[in-house]
Amino acid sequence: MPINVAIIGTGNCAKSLVEGVAFYSKNKEDKTGLMNPHIGKYHPSDIYFVAGFDIDERKVGKKLHEALNAEPNKTVKIADVPEYDVIVQRGPTCDSVIPELREYFIHESDEPVADVAQVLKDSGAEIVINYLPTGSDKATYAYAEAALIAGCSFINCMPTPIAKHPEWQKKFDDAGLVLMGDDIKSQCGATIVNRVLLNLLKMRGIRITKSEQINYGGNCDHFNLHYRPEAKEASKESALNSVLNPDDAKPSARMVYTKNNYDHKQAKIKMEGEMFGHIPVSIDLTLEDEDSPNSGGVVNDAIRAAKLLVENRRPYLAKELCAFLFKAPPAQFPDTEALQKFREIIKSLE
Repeated sequence: MPINVAIIGTGNCAKSLVEGVAFYSKNKEDKTGLMNPHIGKYHPSDIYFVAGFDIDERKVGKKLHEALNAEPNKTVKIADVPEYDVIVQRGPTCDSVIPELREYFIHESDEPVADVAQVLKDSGAEIVINYLPTGSDKATYAYAEAALIAGCSFINCMPTPIAKHPEWQKKFDDAGLVLMGDDIKSQCGATIVNRVLLNLLKMRGIRITKSEQINYGGNCDHFNLHYRPEAKEASKESALNSVLNPDDAKPSARMVYTKNNYDHKQAKIKMEGEMFGHIPVSIDLTLEDEDSPNSGGVVNDAIRAAKLLVENRRPYLAKELCAFLFKAPPAQFPDTEALQKFREIIKSLE
């Protein structure tokens, strides 16, 4: 039984997700890179893409596989994808594009805006993935409302706060649908690595005197973050602060746009502390990864978990799963505890 998924924003992250699903569909015995090869009875090959939305004229009106390979997408290729008959629809712009993005990255389509809820209904979509640019709060809420009308669960991969809001959670719970978010936690990204190291220092009795993270990247999202960093930086800082004590230094996280990096991200992490006798200790490291594929594996877990929750009529448990999958969930837990909770819930539904 396929899991029918709609994608908001056919950029680099969408490209990596769709190509990753295609790869594991062709290589079903390959478990490398999968956190959970199966969630319940669902394998990544059970995910099927039935709708897509964008605002760029190079993507709107194109078939999904064509849109994913259109400019300005430049992330590394994982695999060839099937030739989808799905046509990318013109979504509402709302607050998703700043003037600078129009100048350098986005060629806004003049096609009429589609009725999102009707497209979702007609496509048979069950789950909607939000890949809008950071800062697209009004657009995110508009798509979430359309998902509710269409009877779809909603996975918010971006920092717009929605999953942590009780009123939004209640709307989806009452409809028997899942709301997950906010801000997807990369499989092996700077924030999760930073959290693990900070947690290690805290376990060893070290007081943190400095915690700094600087992310360098050159994709469209990083360009957007150059002008609208607040929500993303707050999300990262909240995730890091959750493992610290009140007497520790407050963590900082900055996003820096470097054009030539494209989708290759370089994160500089620096932490300093005081150990036995107030003697200093410090860690400096550089993490390098391809930004969009790093999120794809986590989103593919979120999709399958959402399907499992809905079919077991336990959508409200999504709040507890979010701490493992997202940077700014409704409630933060230490990573080991979040993983244990995730596994326990999934096992109870199998």
